[in-house]
Amino acid sequence: MARGSLPRKVTYFEPVPRRLARNTIIESTFDVGRRFRCTMRVDCGQLDPGVVIRPIRVEWHPHMPKRLDEEELAGWRAGRNAVYQLAALTIGARLAVADG
Repeated sequence: MARGSLPRKVTYFEPVPRRLARNTIIESTFDVGRRFRCTMRVDCGQLDPGVVIRPIRVEWHPHMPKRLDEEELAGWRAGRNAVYQLAALTIGARLAVADG
């Protein structure tokens, strides 16, 4: 491990049978602390097991923050993980989320 770098936290979500159609677009809006809201969209038709999940659109309200405090960062990670977990469940894949 390089000097000064912190170990990554990795969260695993086990696969289960598919819940939704492969052509599902997941859209979720969640609070990020008290100041911000984030809307993420993931197109499950573009995902395959073993690939990195990337949202097709992320919108911040009232604007994209330059920096998040600890509470806001926790809210962002919880909301992001929930969206990614639902996307993985939709395609029936195992999911690992790493924070560095």
